[in-house]
Order: sequence, then structure tokens, then C-alpha cells
Amino acid sequence: MIDWTALSSQLTTPVQVTDVNTWLEQCIRPFDTVTRSPVSEALGAVSNYELFDQSSGLCMQEASCAFTNCTSGPFRDTYEPFATLGGLPFYQSVQLDPVFPVLTDEEIIEAASLSEDSQLPAAVVHPEHPGDVSAAVRFAADNGIKISVKTSGHNWMGSSTRKGTLLLNLSKLRKYALPETLSDGIFECNPVEDGDDGGIVVVEPRMGTDEHYSSESVTAACKVALARGKPAIMRAGGGQIVDEGLRAVEEWNSDPSRPPLHAMTGAAGTVSLAGGWLASGGLGGPLNMRQYGVGVDNVLYAEMVLPDGQFVRFGPSTWTPAEGNQLYPQTTSVKGYCIANDTADLSDESTWSWVDCTDQYGFDDLWFAIRGGGGGNYGVITSIYYQLHDKPGNLQQVYWPETIFRILFDQSMSTEDQATMVSEIIKFVFNFLYNPDKVGVSQDMSNSCSAPEQGMLDCYNGAGQAFVDAWVEYFGMLETAKMIGGAAPTPRLEEYSSYAAKVAPSHFNGRVQDGPKGAVLYGGDNALVIPINVLQNKFDAFMDLFIPCVFDTIEASFAGTPETGCFGAWTPYFYGGDIQFASDGTDAYPPHRRNGAMHIYVLREDAREQFKKLIWDVEENAATYSNGDFPGLYCHNHLFYSTSPKKSNWLEDCIRSTPHGSGLADDDCWSLQEAAFGTETLRRLEKIHSDIDPLRMFQTSDGPGYADGEGADTSSAGIYLTVISVFVTLSTTLVLI
Repeated sequence: MIDWTALSSQLTTPVQVTDVNTWLEQCIRPFDTVTRSPVSEALGAVSNYELFDQSSGLCMQEASCAFTNCTSGPFRDTYEPFATLGGLPFYQSVQLDPVFPVLTDEEIIEAASLSEDSQLPAAVVHPEHPGDVSAAVRFAADNGIKISVKTSGHNWMGSSTRKGTLLLNLSKLRKYALPETLSDGIFECNPVEDGDDGGIVVVEPRMGTDEHYSSESVTAACKVALARGKPAIMRAGGGQIVDEGLRAVEEWNSDPSRPPLHAMTGAAGTVSLAGGWLASGGLGGPLNMRQYGVGVDNVLYAEMVLPDGQFVRFGPSTWTPAEGNQLYPQTTSVKGYCIANDTADLSDESTWSWVDCTDQYGFDDLWFAIRGGGGGNYGVITSIYYQLHDKPGNLQQVYWPETIFRILFDQSMSTEDQATMVSEIIKFVFNFLYNPDKVGVSQDMSNSCSAPEQGMLDCYNGAGQAFVDAWVEYFGMLETAKMIGGAAPTPRLEEYSSYAAKVAPSHFNGRVQDGPKGAVLYGGDNALVIPINVLQNKFDAFMDLFIPCVFDTIEASFAGTPETGCFGAWTPYFYGGDIQFASDGTDAYPPHRRNGAMHIYVLREDAREQFKKLIWDVEENAATYSNGDFPGLYCHNHLFYSTSPKKSNWLEDCIRSTPHGSGLADDDCWSLQEAAFGTETLRRLEKIHSDIDPLRMFQTSDGPGYADGEGADTSSAGIYLTVISVFVTLSTTLVLI
């Protein structure tokens, strides 16, 4: 029996032992379709803000993530016959539709309490400072308890909850970069010549506040920022979310006396700035990632509690200048420090005293692992330092309203002409992004645009206008221009002062809907990462596959059977650009993602096979392909329990399509970790994981296992997910493609 009161006596806030009735009330009943109006909005009507504000700290973005693999847990047989309907509501208090199953409160409570599928932790701690984290970690180690870590539960794999663990919910951990506390979180960096070290750095005055802060970490982060030519840094607490960081930068920029700044973060308001989003790589389509690199490329320094309870800070200490296409200096060594007094009061930063660590923690490896190696596996980040950029002008969003639908329904055009016109629009978009010289724009303009799966480009530095101008000129030179009277279908350009300003009225300040929730999670096949070289060297072959898939997807949607179409989210997540050159040489962001142009959800097995052949240069008539260690194929930021390539034939997939079939547990299946990280990166991460966490306290469902052969958590293999698409949402407004 665990003496939780003994731990509570060491913490700012007492331990909360998990109560399934509280979980039901706070994390399940809010999704009740009966209380949501209209019912058609029930699956997305609960804001993730509403969930992580709940006192229990147990709620997940997907209600069903309280069970293994974020599916319906012990109720999967009940839901299986209805899988083609998409994400079914997890909870209804009464029967509204005879199609949807209804689970009673008693059934859900029993499953959460007794079922082997339950993923509820044993207890929850809400640490408020690193001392609380350290005490909780040491208590867990002494009592043989494993740990899970969560900020907002914004994850499709349920990686921030695990059965029987001590859950560290970081939502109350001290925050820094907030609109009301700018002086704690945003620092301008200015070099000062010194007789001993010309690289000594000071920061700007703290706008009148006398509060103490960890000046050593600020100074160290500023040194790296200045070496990169960046003007400022942002300090974010381990429990902070994108919403808070972007609003802090907005507040900074509201004062015209300050130099305007820009942060490269995620796009969803409740994504953690220092958690799973960053640890998985950190895609930020609307925040100019193709110019600045992904999240891990923008990190300068870190503070964290290690699995032995030690509180440390670390980051690059030496580097070589960027050369050639390299965007940033290349880190050559990483320096780490420990708190001088192991029993120091870590609630007061003014008392923090840093010294060289007596133990060798392998900070070079740790720096590698926390930037791309999966969150919740190597300890608990309590503070992260980001580089800030000079503001790259306004955000310009570009899209074609209704254009493709108008063309497809234009009775004056032949079917052949319709297909040709739509194809030209698609080809222009891809050339603008990956072969800009072919459409008369510079590489810099091209790199200033990117996008998630939303069908519009988010552009900076005036690149949105450059896109519109280039399209008009490109269209005028096409033979097909005469098809619609010579008038180019005009992209719409909307301009905002920033991304936060664009979304704030309905997203950040309004604290409303933030992503799909409350459903039994049925995901499409894992997205394929398409390399840049395919778009640059095999453009025509790629288009010969991509464009028919677009039409197939549209037809399936019109027919009311989107799950039979070729694509899931048929607008790709565009990356590429300078991301391939943004590494500091010491991160775990896998090569297949760093050199990726996009990822795309391909549902049809025959089409997936053809795309894979392009990726790996496989002859078209080849039936099988394998080539030693797996190079990686999936995006860890968007990973589902659904598909994984076969070891014996990479062109085929293991698919979990039956409730109790072997699926991805087959020996012939690459693990999801190997499919997302690639063999080489995964093996290094497993070694680092073993070294830093010898008691095996930290292990997530999507993270690396351990180097001695135990591998990833076996729960990662025993997965169940009906493979359908819940991503296709075609409306009357078609955007980019």
C-alpha cells in the first residue's frame, strides 16, 4: 500500500488519489451528446481548455484515451459494427440514435476500475515548481512506481497517461512568458565586449521588476541566440501551452517602442510548448517553420528534473559557425549544471546555485534525446528557452475559394478540360513550394510559406502576395487559360498582423473548441512522409499518383463514402524548405522527416504501395521490397495506432482491422517507434533511455524502449484501430488544392 500522505507532506499541493467517479464526472460526462446542442456538434463541442482545467488532472483530449490505444477499450466489440460511421461519441446518457451504442455509467466505471484496458494512473500530482517534481520522482523511485507526464492531454496515442502510474500534471507548474509577466519570459539579448570573453552577454532591464530569475540560464540561452543572429529569447514553463506563449509575444509586440518579435510554435492553442509537441519534433505550419526550422531547431536551453530526481540545466556550450546551407551554428559540446545543494528549496529561484554536476549524466545525449526523441521518456522539463525571431511581417493566408468545385461543376467545360485545369492548379502549388524557379519565385519566398492540413498557405515576408502574382503570370502562359475565358481563378489573400491575432477571437482568448474530442478514436492510416527529392526529381511521377488520388477522394466524398477514397486529409501537411538545413547537428529529428516535403494520409493500399515505391526508388513492377534497417516513414507528431510496414515487404502494411486479430503485434511488423524514428535513431534513443532511466520509470506508448532488448512498452504492439478516415471534410469552400 502506497503511503501517499508521505509524498503530500513534501509537496506544495497534496497528492490526489485517482477516483473513477470524479474522472467520469469531469472527463467523460462533458462529452454527453445529450447536453451538447446541436447534437451534430457534440464530438467537437468540448474545448480542451475545459478539460485540462478540471481539478482531477485526468482528462484527455480524446475521452477514450483513458483506455489502451485510445480506442474504445473493453467496449471495442460494441463499437466495431459501427466503425464506418467515423468517430463515435464515447458517452451518451440516453439513447438518441439507435445506431450509436450507449454505455451506462456503471459499465464505464467498472471498465476504468478493473479492466486491463484501463490507462488511468494511480494518483496525480500537480507540481508548482521543480522541487515538487523532484520530490515526486524520488518518491516514485523509492516505491517502485512508474511515472507519466501530462500538460494538457493533447495526444492521439494517449502517451501522457499510463495505468497505475504517478501522473505528474504540469498545468500548475510555474509559467514565465505570459502577457501579464513579460519580464519573466521574454529577454532581449545584447553582446558586451569583455576582456576575458568577448562573448559575454547581458539582457535588457526587466522593465522595473526586482524579481530574481535564473540569470545563468538566460545568459547561456542568449549566447546561443546571438550566435544564430537572433535578437531575443522566450522562456516557457514546462506546463505552458502555445496559447500562452503566443499571447505573450503579442503583448510584447503591442508596445511600439520594442522591436517586434516572432515565435515558431505549434498551431493548436492547447499544445504544450515543452512537452510532447516539442519532443516529437514540433511542426508549426502557420508559424513559418519552413524558414526557421521545426520546434526542436528553435530550442536554445533546457531545465529539467532527471529520473533520479536531480534538477539540472543544460544546453550548447561550444559550436562551429554555420557553413554552406546550414541555417544555424553546429553544436560541438553541451554543458550541464546541477543545483549545488541537493536539498535546496527549489520554489525560490533567487536561491538557485548552479555547479558542475559531479555525476556524468551525458548531457550531449540528453540534448539529443529531448529534441525529437519523444516526450515523457527522459525526465520532466520544467523550463525551456526558445529563440525568438525578428517579426517577418504580417501573416498572409492564401487560398482559392470554391475554385476547384466550380471548375468540376462547370457544364461548359469537358471532363477532360476540368481535369486539366484542376491539375494545373495543383501543380502550381507544389512547384511554388518545391521547385519555385519553375514558377518564377525565389527560394526565400517559397520558404516563407507552409501549411498544416488546412488547405491554405500561411505566408510571411510578403510571400502570400508573391504567390498570387506568380499564379496570375503562370496561368496566363497556359494553353488551358482559354478554357474559362482567359480569366485566372483568383486566389484569395487575407492578411493579419500575426497568427495569434488571426485566431484569437475564436481560439485563444475565447477559450473555445480546440480539436476533435470525445470520440472513440478511429484514425486513418498513418501519414506517409514524402521526401523533398521526390518533388524535385520525380515531379511528374508524383503528380501521376497524387492528382488521380485527389479526384478519387472527391468522388468518394460526393458519394457519401469518404472512407473508400484514396486520401484521408487530402490536403497535405506541407513542410520542407529550410527545415532540411535547420539542425544544429545534435537533435533526434529523424532524417526522413528533416528531408521530408510533406506528409499525406493515403488510405487505399494500392496507392500507398505506389507512393512507397517513389519514396524508396523501387521499380514499378516490383512486388516486394526490403532493405535492412528501416529508414523511417511516419511523422511522430501525428502518429496513430493503425498501420505499420511489414519487415518482410515494406510495400505492404500490417493493419489492425479486427478487434482481437494480431495486427501490428505480428513479428513481421515494424514497431510504430521504428516506423516513426527509423532504426538508427531509435537504437540511439533506446541507449540514452536506458542510461538516463535505469529504473525504467518513464515509458510512454509512443516512446523508445530500452537498449537491452526489452524494446518499447509491449502495449505499443497490442493495438486495435479500425482503419477508416475521419479526416475527409469537404465543404463548399475548397482551399489550396
